[in-house]
Amino acid sequence: QLSKPRLVLLGAGGEASGGALLDDYVEETNPAISPCGFKKMDEKPYDGEVLTRRVEELQRERDELRKDIEQLCMQQAGPGYVSVATRMLSQRTTALEQDIEILQKKLSGCLRENQNLQEELAEAYRVKSQLADLYGAELSKTKELEQQVRFFQSSVAQAFAERDGSLLECEKAKEREEAGLKMCATFEERTREYQTAMEDQKRLNDALQMELTELKAHTESSLNVIKKFYEVRSRECECPSNITFEEKCSILLDDSADSWSFNLDGETSTSKYIVNLNHFIHER
Repeated sequence: QLSKPRLVLLGAGGEASGGALLDDYVEETNPAISPCGFKKMDEKPYDGEVLTRRVEELQRERDELRKDIEQLCMQQAGPGYVSVATRMLSQRTTALEQDIEILQKKLSGCLRENQNLQEELAEAYRVKSQLADLYGAELSKTKELEQQVRFFQSSVAQAFAERDGSLLECEKAKEREEAGLKMCATFEERTREYQTAMEDQKRLNDALQMELTELKAHTESSLNVIKKFYEVRSRECECPSNITFEEKCSILLDDSADSWSFNLDGETSTSKYIVNLNHFIHER
């Protein structure tokens, strides 16, 4: 509301300078108030509630200014003062109406922006719901993948264990193979030794076989000689014929040396027999 000092300044200054003096006084005392008598608008954006309160405040200020003008007109009469007050009131009213119109436009813009923000918020909630669904699906997939990873890890661990077991078996198999190769080498060496021994034994057997053949031939000749001697003895004296060869040899060996005598001229039958027997042996 306008105070009485403002009215005094306005009345003392006259019509031409009263408005200017009042505006200067208002700016000096309250820089936030415009020359038209109301607070300057902040260029920063307001929300809907702030703009609504500002519009209501300006409307109240306009009404109070109208009342002040009426009181001034009633207290101080005069053509000059009335014209100045009327012009000031008109300026303030026009400015207030412009301010109100601007604020209403801003309020409409804020309401539209609020509506757009509500729509964007609804869209954001819808996207959030979709993202939540996708997150749930991805979470379930992640859990499934974690289970698969654990399964694969256990499979890999089992495979590593089997690999280690296989490597151990391979090492044992290599050791057995090396031992087998050593045994094979030993067997081959022994086989060569046995073959050499067999060849030596074969040569020895061949020599013994030849010696045995010769001995058989000599034995057979000796048997024939013994048989001839026994036949000669049997003609000279009675000798059993159905006895064994060993018994015949024993009988011949038991005979005395006088039983086998020869004449000097070699005409005895025994000497003839011996000559014939020697001739027979040499022919064989």
